[in-house]
Amino acid sequence: MKTDWKARVRGGQIRIEGKTIDVPDGMIQHWVGSMFIPGASIAQVKAVLQDYENYKNFYKPEVIESRQISRQGDEYDVFLRLYKKHVLTVVLNSNYHVRYNTPDPQHMFVISRSTRIAEVKDAGHPGTGEQPVGDDNGFLWRLNAYWRFEQADGGVYAECEAISLSRDLPPLIGWMIKGFVEKFPKESMQNTLRGTKAAVIGRLH
Repeated sequence: MKTDWKARVRGGQIRIEGKTIDVPDGMIQHWVGSMFIPGASIAQVKAVLQDYENYKNFYKPEVIESRQISRQGDEYDVFLRLYKKHVLTVVLNSNYHVRYNTPDPQHMFVISRSTRIAEVKDAGHPGTGEQPVGDDNGFLWRLNAYWRFEQADGGVYAECEAISLSRDLPPLIGWMIKGFVEKFPKESMQNTLRGTKAAVIGRLH
């Protein structure tokens, strides 16, 4: 993380920057967010990030169901049900493989890669089944996140880099959901950073 970013986030600011890249039959979004969690340690941040059962509480309203599927050491497989409303209401069942690397007590790196994303047929009733994977509206096809943490200056600096891929939008409704697709990754980044910071600080008191 650049020094000027550190000075700004240390004052309480959450910084988010990014861009959208059009590619054949799809759209890539690349966002980077950074923040400072005062009074926290790497171990305390790690404990929150690995509490997958409570993601539905940390990151509501965008996460409505969460659970850990399996674990091998510092590698996890998890399930998140994502909810987003922007003109349309969309619910996605998503699976991720997450790997943690803590080279020393002051640094931690986390890599999260989506392994499966399926759109729920009826957003109002998530248990009614899914649309075929790869044959849905294409809101979100892949989502990878890369976290970097540094313990310094009386807290933890956190930087999250997220890269998402949406498929080409259906011609008949593309005009209606383009705004949804463009806003979804940035708003999710904001929700993730704020939720993580609040959860860690909440456990300090």
